[in-house]
Amino acid sequence: MNQFSLQGLLEELVDFFDSHGIDYMVMGGIAVRFWGIPRPTFDLDFTLAVEPEDVPPLCEKLRRSGFSVPEAHEKGFVDRLAGMDKFGVVRYEDGKGTQVDMFLVTTPYQREAFRRRVKRELNGKSAWMIAPEDLILHKLISGRDRDMGDVSDTLWMNPDLDRGYLRQWGTALGVSQALERKLKEFGL
Repeated sequence: MNQFSLQGLLEELVDFFDSHGIDYMVMGGIAVRFWGIPRPTFDLDFTLAVEPEDVPPLCEKLRRSGFSVPEAHEKGFVDRLAGMDKFGVVRYEDGKGTQVDMFLVTTPYQREAFRRRVKRELNGKSAWMIAPEDLILHKLISGRDRDMGDVSDTLWMNPDLDRGYLRQWGTALGVSQALERKLKEFGL
């Protein structure tokens, strides 16, 4: 899926969530485009205020809207990544699939991050976006090289972040050492 199509899929999903009364926030590479330095991304990531037992009916709605949904998720199975519940669907276009990962708000940290989400314009589309501090924390949790680059870019573009919040949750999430290295790198 090309970048234009990814934007179209983002808009489609934002409209889908809004029309079904599902509270969401955009995360991942799309959020990096907003808070950091834009880079290519080939998937979409959201956090949804949906209970685990509501995953099967949501998967059914997504399937009816043209998404490929793993049977396990339609039956209620959710994966776990870094202690967070998630499920995924795929949208195929011209024989190529685009992964959409959806994390569920199930932990105290996720509830706080969700409370702090902000409504922003993204390429002309109004959408709920993860706050920059929470984007940094999510990227530190993932810890891949690309994620560490995203942390650097976000810190560089947003020097007035709430460092107290970052340190509080960095400690709670077990990423305080990596956070302090990054903050020191930018003289924060």
